[in-house]
Amino acid sequence: MRCFVTGGTGFIGLALIQKLLGSGHEVVALVRKDNNKLPKSVTAIHGDIEQPETWKDAGYGCQRIYHLAAIISFNTNDSKQLLAVNGTGTRNILKAAMRWEIETTIVASSACTLGISPSPSFFLDESSYPSQSIINSNPYLKSKIAAEEAAREYASRRKVVIINPTTVYGRGDWTLNSGTLIKTITRAKVIPVPPGGSNVIDVEDVVEGIYLAGERGQTGRRYILGGHNLPFRAIFSTIAQVARTKAIFVPLHPWLRQPVALASGLFGALSNSRFITSQIVNDMFLFKYYSTALAEKELQFIAKRDFKTSVENAWSFYMENRLI
Repeated sequence: MRCFVTGGTGFIGLALIQKLLGSGHEVVALVRKDNNKLPKSVTAIHGDIEQPETWKDAGYGCQRIYHLAAIISFNTNDSKQLLAVNGTGTRNILKAAMRWEIETTIVASSACTLGISPSPSFFLDESSYPSQSIINSNPYLKSKIAAEEAAREYASRRKVVIINPTTVYGRGDWTLNSGTLIKTITRAKVIPVPPGGSNVIDVEDVVEGIYLAGERGQTGRRYILGGHNLPFRAIFSTIAQVARTKAIFVPLHPWLRQPVALASGLFGALSNSRFITSQIVNDMFLFKYYSTALAEKELQFIAKRDFKTSVENAWSFYMENRLI
């Protein structure tokens, strides 16, 4: 099978391409610039998903599209670009899929589009949806919702499957997405620990889930690809153990949620950080716990790697490439 991949030079994209090649498939990758990390057997097409004229008919002859290209930022200053790349860019790819008569298109969204829970006992699933106030304060979330809306629209005409990965750890994180937290913990002497929790998954498990979504996913549906629901105290302590840091952990009480979020938002604005915003810190006092029951049932997906192994693999990768 011949596959067209966008975002193939990214964290998940590179791992997916290795999976596709290892399964005997041909790969055509849409890239913005030359990248020596792509395997030589991959056919690289230079173009921009915002400008369909730059890639024209590159996907003709392909049977499947894996659309992973996206910008990750929670900074409101990036709102316009996020909607252009993640929203309009997705629509451009789906239009091309119609023209190229692609059999199946897999659109990578994010588990953040499912919202957030105030309780660790309530697991979010594919029917969950965030409040409008959260959408308005999170430009990345808003752009991913736009991508999902486009996917559902086209799913009535061609097979389109949506996947919603949680927070991904492992080798290949060149731009320090989840690595930003690892870097912060390894450099800090005192680490505030929020009372919330999140779901974590290994990049290899995510890639397996994406592949299964292409094989078994139903059109118009979204599938949560998650691994382990963990409190932040467990996430932070595992990272510290792997990195052998001797930082002091200070639990944050729930009543500190608003002042800490506001202070973090100010720091993020002054430093123009794409990851530190009031909303993101506010969310860390709540829970992003998810159920993967639908993916387990329909895709036969199961996350096999434990979180410590994921962090160990990530840490080795960062050390080898002097990223931290």
